[in-house]
Amino acid sequence: MAFSSVPLHGKKGNIYWLRPNGFKGSGVNDLTWGASSSESDSSHFEVVIDGVGTGTALCDTIKWRENGGEWTTTVDITGASQNLVGTNMTVAITFADDGTGTPHTATDQWSHGTLFAEPTDETDDYAQITDTGKRLLNPNAPPIWTDDGGKAVLTVDNIIGKAIFSANVGTVTVAGDNGYILESGLQQLGAIQNWAFNPTCQFADNSRMGDDWTKSTPGMAVATGTIERMFIATQTLFETLKETVTGDQSFFLLQLFTYDPDQDQTGTHYSFWAAINNFGLNAPKTDLVKSNVSFTSQGIVSTLTANA
Repeated sequence: MAFSSVPLHGKKGNIYWLRPNGFKGSGVNDLTWGASSSESDSSHFEVVIDGVGTGTALCDTIKWRENGGEWTTTVDITGASQNLVGTNMTVAITFADDGTGTPHTATDQWSHGTLFAEPTDETDDYAQITDTGKRLLNPNAPPIWTDDGGKAVLTVDNIIGKAIFSANVGTVTVAGDNGYILESGLQQLGAIQNWAFNPTCQFADNSRMGDDWTKSTPGMAVATGTIERMFIATQTLFETLKETVTGDQSFFLLQLFTYDPDQDQTGTHYSFWAAINNFGLNAPKTDLVKSNVSFTSQGIVSTLTANA
């Protein structure tokens, strides 16, 4: 099916929340990730509450795994720094509470992905992370792209893990603690209906005396937009605002569908990170917000996926 620029079946979409510390759930978000060590390859860690008051001295317990492998289960929460020793690296975690007050909720989870000299596919002046599972980059902790020929990075698409450089590149690698995330680590905040966004680019006037036509130099680009209706699925918008203001994970992933004839979330859609500028604070869960929600893109808006 070819791309379509004509919105059919309504302008619908989804909004996902990248929460502080890669948290997903309804309980207390009190885990923080420490520095990685003994690194030999990229790794993604998941931590899940697997017991509430079932550990030593009735503390809460966790299970964890690296890169989707076997779970290490029923590990006591101590409130001190605890090392997760994986195959590719070791990462430290610390819970603010020692778990004895059972403050957590079963199945609450945290995730953390670190890129270590991750290889890319290079063509001319751009490079894209080879592993498709590591292409969704964290806009709050952008990784570092290194070209062995010294070319400078101009733009990065954080949705598809692709960078454009100042000239043709040689061998490019990508590295960064907490640099990438899995889609499964995002928490869906709600569903969208009737959206609009408008990409614009600033231009500087370079016209001189005697020119017949205006001459301009393109500058920075941005996309701003609005959402007319949003169904709140998992958190109140006030709770969302508090977490994004006080935390360091302040962006949302938007999927905006222009063409989805099967209405199965596989249609033509734009995907990009955005900051929410305003919304109705008192909207509770399971509510349909009818006042406009406005947003501003974070980084490049170029990812358009065709109808499957």
